[in-house]
Amino acid sequence: MRGESGPQLPLNLNLDSETRFQNFFEFSSDAEILKELKSETSFVYLWGSEGSGRSHLLQAVCHVAYSRQESSMFLSLTKAESYSPEMLTGIEGMSVVCLDDIQAITMDLAWEEAIFRLYNEAQETNCRLIISSDRSPQDLSVSLADLQSRLCGFPVFKLYSPGEKERFDILKFRAELRGMKLDNDILNYIAKNIRRNLHEIIDLLNMLDEASKIEKRKITIPLIKKVMGW
Repeated sequence: MRGESGPQLPLNLNLDSETRFQNFFEFSSDAEILKELKSETSFVYLWGSEGSGRSHLLQAVCHVAYSRQESSMFLSLTKAESYSPEMLTGIEGMSVVCLDDIQAITMDLAWEEAIFRLYNEAQETNCRLIISSDRSPQDLSVSLADLQSRLCGFPVFKLYSPGEKERFDILKFRAELRGMKLDNDILNYIAKNIRRNLHEIIDLLNMLDEASKIEKRKITIPLIKKVMGW
């Protein structure tokens, strides 16, 4: 186990219990990405549009590290304004650091310099550094040229957003994990009205399951319309 000397940050274990590899519906195009994330590759850059599963996979990597009693940190940079860039100081000794949505801090020199230092120090300590964004490293508006150069040197993988057919498959998969039996008409109806976003799918299934129990009726399209206001 590496990195026991790193600071004990409350964010280290701030992970959604649903964001594990076994809860991620894998399409054929995701196979190489998942193989890379499950390996010991030192640096990975993952990009894709909102709802493509980036945050889920970064947290899944941290769940694996935690299960191995290895130190890890997941940080959503969309919330960077609530933190200081100094929080990245000294964490390179961890086993894995996952920085989500790096595009949120571009043109903020203090954050860019902190991530650049983290990268250089992670090389010395064998810390895995996994970064995600909604765009490729070449398309980031980074003010620190050295950081953009390093990011472009990462192994880069793209996650594709699902179409309606893929949303159907994801919904069916997630419903089955919960023991919910939804027929194809219902799944098709939901798939046309929802994105892939994991939290949206989980929240919807939670609400439908609860409404079904309260009203003591099966989940039907009229019930979905009533619960979701569609």
